[in-house]
Amino acid sequence: MLKKAFLLLLVLFLFISCLSINSTRNNLGKVVIFSFDDGPDEHTTPLLLDVLKRHEIKAMFFLLGVNAEQFPDIVKRMHEEGHIIVNHGYYDKQAGLMKDEEFTENLLLGEEAISSALGIDFYPRLYRPHGGYYTQQHERILIDRGYSIVSANIRVYDAVKTSASRRQIVKQIVRNVIRTGGGIILLHDARGIFSRKEIEIKKNPDGPFNRLWIVDVVDEVIVSLLDKGFTLHHPDLLAAAGF
Repeated sequence: MLKKAFLLLLVLFLFISCLSINSTRNNLGKVVIFSFDDGPDEHTTPLLLDVLKRHEIKAMFFLLGVNAEQFPDIVKRMHEEGHIIVNHGYYDKQAGLMKDEEFTENLLLGEEAISSALGIDFYPRLYRPHGGYYTQQHERILIDRGYSIVSANIRVYDAVKTSASRRQIVKQIVRNVIRTGGGIILLHDARGIFSRKEIEIKKNPDGPFNRLWIVDVVDEVIVSLLDKGFTLHHPDLLAAAGF
């Protein structure tokens, strides 16, 4: 019991000392950019791409390298359809808990996996840490390698929620966008590495590892925000996101 309490205190201390991708700033004006973490997912991501294509919207996809290697055709489709591909690391260990050497290895393996999936020399220079936290030394490592960190000012922590929260999530996103006037939305089209997802869905088909409901969330949010006059596509996505 004491050991468990000590470990919890240690984790808490590590996160208190970390930097976060959470942002309260909106530098985009009345522009909204969708961003999706942990993909690609063989079931959710293609349906999500269908929705984005139907509405003629480009998004940012933050790929785990191990998932990119498993589903290269989906990564190629993202690229061909003009979406921004971002390095989310190779595997799904929380970046804030990594020592510098492990963080660097995870970063480089992630970019190599994305390049390999695309079959071209394509090394992204945008990064979002898995778990949303990173250290000052991690930031220096990223800067030295030419990376910029992508934050988000509209978060609803959908990764720990299920389809039962769909309507609530839609309302929360729209309300937050209106309050902030725009910005970057963070959602998850996958959760963690594909092999763990398969195990978790077998145990609990309707649990948080089943991400299919996010497709409907995005479709509903798009319709609502367009109706309210927000711009959901920008001819230069990187410039719109501040990069």
